[in-house]
Amino acid sequence: MPKADISAFIDSLCSAKNRFFGFVIFGSVVNGITKAMTSQSIDGVFMMAAEAPWFRVYIPEPIQQHNVHGDVPGVKNMPPRNSLPIAYFYLMFSINILKKITRETNRYAKQLLTRKRRNNTLHASSRLRMFEWNGKFTVTEIKGFLATIFNMGLIRKPSIKDYWSKKFKSQKTPWFSGMFSRNRFQLLLRCLHLVNNKNTPQRNSEFYDPSAWFKPIVEHANMVFKRYLTPKRELSIDESLIGTKARTIMTQYIPSKSSKFGIKLWMLVEASTGYIIHFLPYRGKRYDPIPNNETQGCHVVFKLLRSAGLLGKWFHVFCDNFFTSISLASRLYTENTYLTGTIRKNRHLPRLIKEANPNANQSVFARRGPLLCCAFRERPNRKVVRFVSTYHNGIHNQNEKPSLAISYNQYMGGVDLNDMMCGIYEDKRKTKTMWKRVAINIFHRMLLNAYILYKYNTDENQQISRYEFIVCIIESLATEHRQHRDRGGVERNVDAMPHVTLQRLPGKREKNCVVCSTAISRKRSKTVCLRCGKGASYVLLKNDKNVVLAC
Repeated sequence: MPKADISAFIDSLCSAKNRFFGFVIFGSVVNGITKAMTSQSIDGVFMMAAEAPWFRVYIPEPIQQHNVHGDVPGVKNMPPRNSLPIAYFYLMFSINILKKITRETNRYAKQLLTRKRRNNTLHASSRLRMFEWNGKFTVTEIKGFLATIFNMGLIRKPSIKDYWSKKFKSQKTPWFSGMFSRNRFQLLLRCLHLVNNKNTPQRNSEFYDPSAWFKPIVEHANMVFKRYLTPKRELSIDESLIGTKARTIMTQYIPSKSSKFGIKLWMLVEASTGYIIHFLPYRGKRYDPIPNNETQGCHVVFKLLRSAGLLGKWFHVFCDNFFTSISLASRLYTENTYLTGTIRKNRHLPRLIKEANPNANQSVFARRGPLLCCAFRERPNRKVVRFVSTYHNGIHNQNEKPSLAISYNQYMGGVDLNDMMCGIYEDKRKTKTMWKRVAINIFHRMLLNAYILYKYNTDENQQISRYEFIVCIIESLATEHRQHRDRGGVERNVDAMPHVTLQRLPGKREKNCVVCSTAISRKRSKTVCLRCGKGASYVLLKNDKNVVLAC
């Protein structure tokens, strides 16, 4: 027999011998784990597995049965099937949160007006003066405000004032002026609030929380997200970034994101749809410290799963190499939760995987109990990617790719999917305060979750696109706001109107009358208001007591 044939025969015998001993060792570990599960707590299982050695696995590995996922996935507490889009809006934006926004916005407007008067900084033409005689903000006005914010995501312009501009006929958008006057909308945007400032600890307090100004909407969103959907088995955990360069301790720099600077959110989503189940804002290491002997990724994963109530139900979590570690996979398995993710080379790994350098389209597997590690190179010019999984087995598909790599590519992008869908119809407009940028972004994510629920609960032949879904909600909210306003829902407070004293201009001087002048026709007046110096017709003010100057 030729030497080449003899060496090939010996290599095949050695390979078969190693595969046989691998199966024997794996079988003994599984038997030991089974005995430990019947006699001890589940913590004893991983104590035995941790003491067991890593051994190489040759494909195909025997397929092991998975534990049954306990909860039945799907929507719950839904309106009747094939309901209108506005019904799903009210699932996310309940009357309680709308009333809270209205109450706190009116409270802050009063506080701001009182402070400026006390400091003698209230300008004669300030929009805050309109708050006195235009009346308080109402719940329907907040609904109209949300409709306007959502429509600005569909119709984008450089600045807010451009939506009310009539300078160029081709760029007119009369819908916005039909909803609010420009001053009323900007006053509402300025006074928008979710908390009482007097009850919020300030920066020099030991109880200061940088996320306190948008915390109510975070808590409300997390509550309603879990109320209406039981997710499928596959979950995705990753970080998201709300772009802003605001000067706050929460600002993070992530060069891989398109915005690069912004507020970071830790997000747990349903991998196939991008539906948010739970999310947490990252407040910085000062306010979100990491426990001793624990990585930040491990701490975040457990915090998200515990907050969502999904531990112990055999969900399958996918995360990237920032979160994944051998200890995280082990701890999650003891909590009856599967994990699949990429892992960095500099973390604790078996030497076989850490030093592996497979050729193109080849992989190396190593196992210790339920833990499976894999090193895989897809193409010659690509780096070796390392995986850890407690769910998959060492098998390849028809394209000679590991099954865990295919599963990771399929389910890891849930958070990126949510970011992409949310960014399509979000205005991303800059604000002077960081928390308003975050709150408006959360409003858009709540609207996206409402659309996902709509698709779950609507027959396929009756479903509409997401653009049409948003337009239907805007039309419903706008109609309700206009009807309420036309019935006198926004009434002027005549008693609070300032007393107007007029003075005649010297000589033949005249000014434009602010009462009866329009953008088309200009009316001149020989009298002016002593308070603000603006032109006002004496005859018109005398005949109509409801006419009020901006001052």
